[in-house]
Amino acid sequence: MPLSAENSPLLGIQFVDNRHKPKEAKQRRPKQDREFHVHNSEHRRNFFWALFLSTVCLVAVYVLKNAPTLPQRSGTSASKRADTNDPFSSFRLSKQDGINAMEKSANPLARDVMASIEENAKPNHSHPKVSPYTKVQTLSFQIYTGGAPAYLTDELTGSTKHNHECKGLNSYGLPEDSNTLQCYLGLEDTALDVQRRLGIMRDAVDRAYDVSDQDESTLKIFLAPEFFFRGKDGAFAFANEEQVDSTGECSDICHILKGLEDIAAHKRFENWLFLFGTVIGSETLPTEDAYDFQFYNFAPLYRGFDPATSKRIGKNFIVPKRYVSNIDFLTPLRHLTNKSIAMELLDEQDPSVAGTLMNPHSVGHKRYDNEMWAKYKDELSSLGYTMIEYGWFYMDGIAFSVEICLDHLVHRALMTYMADVVTGSKTLVPSSANDSVEWVGIPRNQAQISLVSSAGMDVTVSSLALANGGHIFLQDGMEGDVSPHSTYGEDECQPNEFEFLGGSQSAKRTAVVSATDVTFEYEMNMNFTDYNLYPAEGSRHWRDVLKGVFSRETYPPKLTVYETVNITSLEH
Repeated sequence: MPLSAENSPLLGIQFVDNRHKPKEAKQRRPKQDREFHVHNSEHRRNFFWALFLSTVCLVAVYVLKNAPTLPQRSGTSASKRADTNDPFSSFRLSKQDGINAMEKSANPLARDVMASIEENAKPNHSHPKVSPYTKVQTLSFQIYTGGAPAYLTDELTGSTKHNHECKGLNSYGLPEDSNTLQCYLGLEDTALDVQRRLGIMRDAVDRAYDVSDQDESTLKIFLAPEFFFRGKDGAFAFANEEQVDSTGECSDICHILKGLEDIAAHKRFENWLFLFGTVIGSETLPTEDAYDFQFYNFAPLYRGFDPATSKRIGKNFIVPKRYVSNIDFLTPLRHLTNKSIAMELLDEQDPSVAGTLMNPHSVGHKRYDNEMWAKYKDELSSLGYTMIEYGWFYMDGIAFSVEICLDHLVHRALMTYMADVVTGSKTLVPSSANDSVEWVGIPRNQAQISLVSSAGMDVTVSSLALANGGHIFLQDGMEGDVSPHSTYGEDECQPNEFEFLGGSQSAKRTAVVSATDVTFEYEMNMNFTDYNLYPAEGSRHWRDVLKGVFSRETYPPKLTVYETVNITSLEH
């Protein structure tokens, strides 16, 4: 039952349940009429059942009678032609031959029966339409999205100094895998912070368009890293219902989504797919614990389109991250046993010290609170968004898997595929094409293209769920200064495995089956060009643009643009 939309925690709209409204009572049919109806129904069923059996018999006789004279269809392979040494070969007809014979029948009911049989013979999950794209080009946005280091080391003297970026923020904390103190970066005015981040994202998209392949048969994929959208306390807060009711305004997360929608909705991006990194969101729970939050990490994914000729339906998607990594959040100072490491950097009396989010992973919170997405799945649809809850989707006839960082390492897409196979292939995933979304089965041949947005992750061979000749594209927010490369056999724990490294990674997997071995071969795409996002000199120096929202003590933002590659086909 659809819900009416007023104000939600996502886009400032709250959903009101209309399922308990009283329904008009249906008028009951008199008992005699009901009995007469049942009696007539039995006669009709018997009549049509007899008619059906008679028709089937006539159909069988007709097909057998005319089978030997049916013409051989052109293009039939040798393996499908009848064996001339087989005395029954003349009666071995393909399904299409039988249909052709039935279509010639003068009995209209026979044709209707055959049409019904043909319709029922179709698989339960409709297959997506043939894709208009034969090639794909990935344009990866490399920008550091991790915490800023609290201390900097002078390369000449080796001495340490405070990082000016963290001063005044008091959002210090420790990653679980490091003893290096860091801070979250962000502006005090969160609305201005969102606008600054959207502006940088728009700059990257505009630059990507300028250097992209303009061929309409090439699908362009813009890929940004995890944690691109996170505030000074580690997350942007979802507006609660009281705030929305009192102000009636769009929340920070609402502004993020609307801003990304505006970027994708342009004629020049009709052949584009955007994975805009991830948004970190939090929601304060109504408990006595002031630090009790729910956590969300999701990727906004958009299909570009021309608003003048196309609708927004099937263009906006939400990809929730499932697993919390040990590097997703900093453990705030209030939870550290040794606070002296930062006492000289901050004022304990500053109230913003308490505003930094707790680290859910450090207290055993291993999964994000995705119940909200399930709860508001239908409501998201009414707002024009489709949730990709299993990590699989189709876009314009192309089969995709999509994962966020740790979800890739723990084989989320692959595990979903395997679980779907052993449970009867009943899992449905969204398929978007021609201004509509339908729900279809996970592709049996796995993904033609896999996407990963991460911060501290590499392509993992054991996690791949690729079709033969499929490609995976990963963009990381921590290793942008590492040039893409691969190794083999250097990991002592996995001596027979490939390792892929670098801030941007693109690899192809091919299956090899022989009489003596079955294996996969991997090829890293090294055909790419790097482009600086901002000039080294001038009014828009990258350090000035990133000030306050991203660390400038790591590496400058850039685009890694890969040459086009062919999209592998799915053999049905």
